[in-house]
Amino acid sequence: MTTHTLPNNNRIAPCCVLLALVLSGCGKPAPQPGPEASPAKPVAQASPTPSADEMEAGAAMLRILNVAHRSGGIMLRGECGLLGVTESYRMKTPVTFEPLETALQEISARHQTIYWRESPASGVRLADSDIKARLLRVKLREFRVIEDRGPDAVMAALWRTPEVTAFLRRNHIHFSRRPVTAKKVISPPMIVEMRNATVADILDRIAAGYRFDPPKVWIYRECEDKKETLVDVLMK
Repeated sequence: MTTHTLPNNNRIAPCCVLLALVLSGCGKPAPQPGPEASPAKPVAQASPTPSADEMEAGAAMLRILNVAHRSGGIMLRGECGLLGVTESYRMKTPVTFEPLETALQEISARHQTIYWRESPASGVRLADSDIKARLLRVKLREFRVIEDRGPDAVMAALWRTPEVTAFLRRNHIHFSRRPVTAKKVISPPMIVEMRNATVADILDRIAAGYRFDPPKVWIYRECEDKKETLVDVLMK
């Protein structure tokens, strides 16, 4: 920026003062402080929308498990965007959805950082080796809940436990969206009672406890935003 020196002229000085007052009046007012920011801090970068010949890998995995009538969990690295944690993996269509083993092998072949396993305790687990997923390894001494609403309400109780809240605060981890309490009442109510279990183990139990067809599947995504980690956990 170049600075121009004005001549010291008594006639010009009053005009300059008047001009300065006019310009200052035309400027934008100072921004007012907004409400306190939520724990999730979105970044100003939108995630690309899948094209017509591809679909999100997470959606493909969910459909594969639904077709096979399996419960389980999906853990993926996401991208920090305007809406929080969004999908980062894509699958070119057409996608194979069955049989289960063939479909999951195709996922692993296209995205070699994604592996899967199946066990009676956890159902089918699909995991991305690129994510830390430290929240899922937090161990709770005891977790007990009786809930007659949907899985969002049960997960909300999980996120309020002392072990989880302390871990989130200590490691600067925030949810990109808070669990929404479901209003629909179910009968009989969901009862979850576990000791010395990890968050992932508890999510497995919650998913398996809702005896729907297709069974419930939990989806965990995380992304790094500067010094913070954003996570998103859904039950579908």
